[in-house]
Amino acid sequence: MTGLQLFYWVLGIIFIILGVACELEKRKTVLGATLVTARIVKCDKDGPTTRKGSGGYRYTVEFEADGVLRRALTNDAFWMDHSRNSDSLIQVWYNPATPHLVERKSPEAEILSALFVLLGLGCILWLGI
Repeated sequence: MTGLQLFYWVLGIIFIILGVACELEKRKTVLGATLVTARIVKCDKDGPTTRKGSGGYRYTVEFEADGVLRRALTNDAFWMDHSRNSDSLIQVWYNPATPHLVERKSPEAEILSALFVLLGLGCILWLGI
């Protein structure tokens, strides 16, 4: 095995680990949560979670859970202001254990984790042989 093949094996393993970690983090976030329909109230920068240069725009949504009208922030971090989406309906994962924060239902995390795993397998099987 040459040094380049070893490099691709290690790179492939790192990509696979990143893909699995991404999927596990998403599953941990929605574990025990209920999928509800929410109305986007606004999209703005949230002070405590915003780092300089990180985007930091988040949705504030309103939804009904357990017979109570609730308002919460999503855990998004958009680079641009999405205020044009106000009054739109989206689906969010609501967990009573964290009532102040909801997870917007979107396929991005699953797609990213699948891409990482496929890239890792590609490095190991195609480039690392």
